[in-house]
Amino acid sequence: MQIVCPYCSSNNKIEYAENIACEECKKTLAGHTYKRFKKPFISAATVLLIGGYGAYKMETGLIGEDRYPVGVEYELIDGCTNSSGSVMSTYMRTNKTELCICALKETMSEMSFQDMKESESGFLARFRNNITSCS
Repeated sequence: MQIVCPYCSSNNKIEYAENIACEECKKTLAGHTYKRFKKPFISAATVLLIGGYGAYKMETGLIGEDRYPVGVEYELIDGCTNSSGSVMSTYMRTNKTELCICALKETMSEMSFQDMKESESGFLARFRNNITSCS
């Protein structure tokens, strides 16, 4: 067992015996209580701190990209995909959906959600241009 001497702070390797003394200063270690250091608590506390910090960063928008609200993204992609109103095969629908997603990604990188709310016509013009550039 390793014990740090309370008098001179040197590390001591000891075996259980009646007369235990510090190797450096030769003072006895009898009468002192030593508790085991709980490492799992430190690890759990560290994980909680890191998790809390990560959640804070995600909340403030420093991690990841700026996104529109999920409902808005869904409506934009669904409206783009179903704009013709005609029945499409699964293959055609998949291709059109991928085209709409590409156009939305490009438009989101050019305009924030706040910009979109302020100028719908500007958003639609960019979105249409991005549809042609994605195809």
